[in-house]
Amino acid sequence: MTTSRTALIESLAQISATDLPANTPNDPWAGLTEDDATRIAAALAATHAASTRKVYAFAWRRWMRWCSKRGIVPFPAQPAAVCAYLTECAEQGRSLATIDSACSAIGHRHRCHGADDPVDHEAVRQVRRGLRRIIGRTPRRPARPLSVADVRQIVATIDRTTVRGVRDTAIVLLGFAGALRRSELAALTLADVEAKPGGVLLHLHRSKTDQEARGQVVGVAHGRHALTDPVAALDAWLTLRGVQPGPLFTSLRGRRPSLQPISGNAVSNIVKERATAAGFAGDRISGHSLRAGHATSAALAGITVERIAAQTRHRRIDILIERYIRPAQAVQTTSSRDLGL
Repeated sequence: MTTSRTALIESLAQISATDLPANTPNDPWAGLTEDDATRIAAALAATHAASTRKVYAFAWRRWMRWCSKRGIVPFPAQPAAVCAYLTECAEQGRSLATIDSACSAIGHRHRCHGADDPVDHEAVRQVRRGLRRIIGRTPRRPARPLSVADVRQIVATIDRTTVRGVRDTAIVLLGFAGALRRSELAALTLADVEAKPGGVLLHLHRSKTDQEARGQVVGVAHGRHALTDPVAALDAWLTLRGVQPGPLFTSLRGRRPSLQPISGNAVSNIVKERATAAGFAGDRISGHSLRAGHATSAALAGITVERIAAQTRHRRIDILIERYIRPAQAVQTTSSRDLGL
């Protein structure tokens, strides 16, 4: 394989032979032309999100280091070695999520190179089941859902005479009204916003539940109150942002919008900062508080599960119910209300 083809597959697919031990027996790319390598690498790169590839790469390097210390061949790996690694990870206090990531990374690397997946061996399966029983899943600490009253309090404290204040208000209100993920807010471009009578349509090109980028459309209606109208807040930001193509929500250069996008982490930090300024304490407020808040507020307002799911774009209704709707309605629906206590 030429140097350029190797570099291409390293950068796009992250499964180059350079990530394997030097004595790896077969070159899975032997005989490919430059065009073959380009097409395959592009397809492989699109298989997983960039964040997933980073997690896999980190987990694979950790596995390689462990094997090196033990004098164990990391590829192709023996199921017994994987079992030993997983049990040691558990003994060191690593979470089940970390252990699952290790299994995914090891299995992915083997499958990509045409080797038998040791994680699929029954012994590894049994060890993973045992570790789940021993460790138990760490209780989730979900983001605190923001209520409509919370959002109203947050935006009321934002100074909308500043460019930053106008932008942050639009982020908070659009994220809440649209039930958007922080990554979706950060990924929106100006071209993704379509004005409609009564509101706007947001065209999402890729999301957590749409990894194949078929595209999803989210509607956001005008609010009933000027303070919390998400469409009006968006219009105010667009007036300052200008009509140049590019990211919808940009970073700021001094007191002026730049054409540089913000990240999902930046969205989360904005929500935390604005919530703190409004008097909300605690470490459970994040960018996800907007999306979670929409779901729980909608449930409390008596909106049907089907309508909520259409807005949040949950593929699995059971997850929507268990994580958002049931907790929101627990006090209203509990049978303890009718016990006569």
